[in-house]
Amino acid sequence: MAISLFLALSLSADALGVGVSYGLRGIRFPLSSRLLMALETGGFLLLFLQAGKTLASWLPSHIAEILSVLVLLGFGIFFCIQGIHPPSTVASAQSPMTLLRNPSCCDQNHSAVLEPKEALLLGLILSADTVGVGISAAAGGFSVFWLPLFTALAQTVFLTCGAKLGNRLILSPEPKEHRYALLSGGILIGIAIIRCVGIF
Repeated sequence: MAISLFLALSLSADALGVGVSYGLRGIRFPLSSRLLMALETGGFLLLFLQAGKTLASWLPSHIAEILSVLVLLGFGIFFCIQGIHPPSTVASAQSPMTLLRNPSCCDQNHSAVLEPKEALLLGLILSADTVGVGISAAAGGFSVFWLPLFTALAQTVFLTCGAKLGNRLILSPEPKEHRYALLSGGILIGIAIIRCVGIF
């Protein structure tokens, strides 16, 4: 259960930065949109965890565990690099890469309200890192039964708290969303190291 909790925190860390950005911009985030995103995130994770279990059935258990640790470590390092280097300002505000680096740009019609279709887009972006992490965690034999629920709850809580914090800091400079990738990457690296010690 502890592994599921830490993985959920890692996968949801960027949601905190997105929530703060929405709060600072005065963008409302209806409860229905947050719940829709939670269901989307949980559904994606269930799918990827099942894919990981299927992959594990094709590989020797020791090989699957080693590959799982390497993938988690790789994702952790990648997220940290993303957190250190700022996103390019050259790309269009609507380009896929810009949306991945700055998810708060999902309010595409500038209505100051995150509508259901925009919430689905944001949920898809915030779930992008669940692909590799979910598959590798399940393939490596991690105890991840609670991961979809924990991740959906953590994402909802982080978005809500971030939005409230942003409302209180309305005169503060807008946060660098990509910096939250450092926290996510650090947690994944820590999990990979702990798992590595257990294997070897």
